[in-house]
Amino acid sequence: MKTASILLITLLILYVQTRADIKRDCRRQTKVSWVSLKQLKAGNIDQDDMKLKCYLRCFMLKNGILNEDNTIDLEKALRHLPRSMQESSREILNRCKSIPGKMSENACDKAFRIAACYVKEQPSILKSASFI
Repeated sequence: MKTASILLITLLILYVQTRADIKRDCRRQTKVSWVSLKQLKAGNIDQDDMKLKCYLRCFMLKNGILNEDNTIDLEKALRHLPRSMQESSREILNRCKSIPGKMSENACDKAFRIAACYVKEQPSILKSASFI
């Protein structure tokens, strides 16, 4: 029993460290400002900050939520959400993943539009999501 507890705690620590590494790597890669991240966390999803858009794409890619072709992996995305939000989120994510792209849109724009669509439908996610 003691060994199982130690193993579980070790795995939990590794998981938390990995998520912190992903956030740090994406911040470094995109050079997103803390101001933009904090504004997003506060609910400002109308920002036109390409660094923020690319940060969100990086974060979603590295967590397996988004595939390289900007399609949502629905089951992986749901696993990142609190259980209480998973069922309602399934329908929302199915709607948001169908957002058509614009001709001039790049991968970061598309990822941001998907995320913004979800946040508009489920704004409480900003309180529970750990993306900064």
